[in-house]
Amino acid sequence: MTSIIATAPLAAGLALLWCAPATAQAQTQTQDPAVHVLPVANRTPGERRPLLIFLHGLGGSGAEALADPGLRGLAERTRMTLIAPDGDLDRQGRRFWNAGRACCNFDGRAVDHLGRLETLIDHWRQRPEIDPARVYVIGFSNGGFMAHRLACWMDDRLAAVVSVGGAGREHDEACAAVSSIAVAEVHGDADPIVRYEGGRVFGSRALDEHPSAPQTIADWAERLGCLPNAKPKITTLDLDGSLPGAETTVESHAGCVHGSAELWTVHGGGHRLATPELYAQIGTFLLNHPKPGPKKRK
Repeated sequence: MTSIIATAPLAAGLALLWCAPATAQAQTQTQDPAVHVLPVANRTPGERRPLLIFLHGLGGSGAEALADPGLRGLAERTRMTLIAPDGDLDRQGRRFWNAGRACCNFDGRAVDHLGRLETLIDHWRQRPEIDPARVYVIGFSNGGFMAHRLACWMDDRLAAVVSVGGAGREHDEACAAVSSIAVAEVHGDADPIVRYEGGRVFGSRALDEHPSAPQTIADWAERLGCLPNAKPKITTLDLDGSLPGAETTVESHAGCVHGSAELWTVHGGGHRLATPELYAQIGTFLLNHPKPGPKKRK
């Protein structure tokens, strides 16, 4: 059974059910990975709030994610329930997600993270405090690869997905949108690990090549039925004070039948992109894309 570790504040009853001793939080190869939870404070009876799932990068953890002030600030400001599951440990003791042939199952382990995350998300979607029309995923690096995979598999249940420093599936891999979903890829064009122009993670021959950031979103634009010959709408944002000017270019594809597709290029940005301003903008993107309700018959 997966361990659930809650973060204060929590109602006392839930705390007794969910909190695990600190000494029990470390995963061994025989234990299920933990799920770290930051609930919404001061929720009124009957109130249903959005659910945000954060997927860490290779070697990261859910606990580290919940300690990130930018991510916590996003969840607290928007009053989203934040859950951050741990990936499995590889032979080097790094937590990872099996997100396909390009990232980052270096040991070739037969682990079904897609099925595990689907079960986890479906469980939380059915909880009375969660609004099932506002279920969002953010993934960083290896978690970004996994976020794209979830968007392909769970587009009927997810409202929006944001990958930071990840990449999508190869064009010939099965991924057909059957429901509306919003997808954004946030990527530094100077990323040395998951290269903006495509390649192999860490340059490792043990992994397949991943598509470039522009190709990742071009593929999503095709899947989502965006206008094929229309030029994307371009806006600029200043989300990183360490880089000059308005360093982020947002390209939004037009006329998408099944949702939206955006590429956020951080000019001069590396692999780790996690400023409070970026998280705030991601939060705005997510909240602007709830799951559309069923269309009424005329």
